[in-house]
Amino acid sequence: MNYLERTDMIIIPGPGSVKLGVNVATEMGLAAHPVKHRIFPDGGSYIRFTSSVEGETVVIIQTTAPNPNRRVMELLFMARTAHELGAERTICVTPYLAYTRQDKRFMGGEVLSLDIVLNFLNHSKVDDLILVDAHSEESLRIIQRKHNVNVHNVSAIPYLAMYLRENGFKGAYSLSPDKGAIHLVESAARVIGGEYGYFEKIRDRNTGEIEMKTKDIDLSRQNAIVFDDIISSGNTTARAVQGLKKQGAEKVAAACTHALFMENAENIILKAGANPIVVSDTVDADVGAIKVSVAKVIAEKLLELL
Repeated sequence: MNYLERTDMIIIPGPGSVKLGVNVATEMGLAAHPVKHRIFPDGGSYIRFTSSVEGETVVIIQTTAPNPNRRVMELLFMARTAHELGAERTICVTPYLAYTRQDKRFMGGEVLSLDIVLNFLNHSKVDDLILVDAHSEESLRIIQRKHNVNVHNVSAIPYLAMYLRENGFKGAYSLSPDKGAIHLVESAARVIGGEYGYFEKIRDRNTGEIEMKTKDIDLSRQNAIVFDDIISSGNTTARAVQGLKKQGAEKVAAACTHALFMENAENIILKAGANPIVVSDTVDADVGAIKVSVAKVIAEKLLELL
């Protein structure tokens, strides 16, 4: 297929994902049409489309971090405007979707934020939503059934694993910080070629400190990688790296899809002994970590949907 013939498809990078949006368009052989954007004195967002969307399949690419409240509102503004201006179909690519962690009520009275965000997208006339490594795909599927938005989850983990395999970590042991993220290291291990497992968190009853240990694994003279979907404070990843070092691992890498990296997170992980830190570009974060783009996997999913 000659992608340049896809004249019925418009790629619109939002303010949160200009670089990634342009890269996705390049992967598909198409031009990108970033929006005009500025911030009003009161903190609100001004957005204007720079190309006609009437009769088109419109692909809006907008992550929602940092500053999730603003980025989510901008996403809704663009989606609803595409519909009002006559788009035939609206696909939102939201590499990192904020509020997905609150996918169930853990305590009475809590806001079910993921449900509300999907409801907003539904009322903004979004047809398809593409996410990258959603925090809980199972919860997402349960909530999705209430709305008329088709949700598609793709993964950056094989691409992160491929980079590490080609840069000194072939055959390395892959580990996730807990059992709930075991699916991440399963896919990583298929690329890297090594074994995989997860950490058990052991709390010291006297001090309250948490130590992370792997079960029945001798990592002497082996390299290892800690994989996670999100790194925020960096503390969990740092403890995981330290645990691997204590168990004899020679080199330990840290990898994640969404590099939220609050405050001093990157330095915390580096001081724990991680080298390198590899992240994807789902979040346009100003960090020193090695970045691997998700543009290709997003482009492939878009072509599947068209």
